[in-house]
Parts: sequence; structure tokens; C-alpha cells
Amino acid sequence: MAIFINFLYILEVIICFLMGGVILLQKPKGGGLGGSFGGGMGEAVFGAQMGNVLTKVTIILASLFLLNTIALSRLTSGSGKSLMEGVRTEAPANTDALPNFPGTAGNSGSVPAQPPAMPPADQ
Repeated sequence: MAIFINFLYILEVIICFLMGGVILLQKPKGGGLGGSFGGGMGEAVFGAQMGNVLTKVTIILASLFLLNTIALSRLTSGSGKSLMEGVRTEAPANTDALPNFPGTAGNSGSVPAQPPAMPPADQ
């Protein structure tokens, strides 16, 4: 199962790079930076139907990315292992030994004291 999950991770990275490249090939409608990143090269490769082909490829890659992400989340969420496994988080037994910080109501509770009132502003 671990080999299959690793394969899906590699496929996820490949899809990300392909989708980024296809998006950069598209010609922006408002000018933008697409022309400087190779927006005109797509027309030379795909001809007049460049917009349709790149749009379809983007939709296919985005769908594959979504399905792959859902599959990875389902396969890796049921592992049952916690990152905090084996970490001890016990409270100290003697709370009287804790320092008494200003703004706390002793060591028995954590109710903060009221902040001091602001002096009136001189006008």
C-alpha cells in the first residue's frame, strides 16, 4: 500500500507541473504576463484551436489533480498513527509550586484581573 501511496504522490507532483505549464501557455484575455511566458508559442504548436485544446487539457489536468488529492487524503487519513503518540502531557501534581504571575487570581484559577482604567485624556 505504501508503494501505491508514493506513486500517487509522484503523480500529484507531475500533474502540478503539467498544469502549471499548460496554464502558462494559455493566452490571457487581458494581455497580462502570458505573452512573456510563452503565450504566443501555444498558437504555433496548436494552431487556431489553441484556446480550445489548452482549455480542455487544463480541465482534464484539474480533474485528475482533484481526484488524486481526494484519493490521497482517503488513503492516508486512516493510518491511525498520531504524531503525539508517546508524548507525555501530564499536569504538575503540586500547583502551589507554580509562580504567581501578575494578572492571575492566584494559582487556583485562570481568571485574569481587569486591566487598569485609562486616565482621562487632557483636552
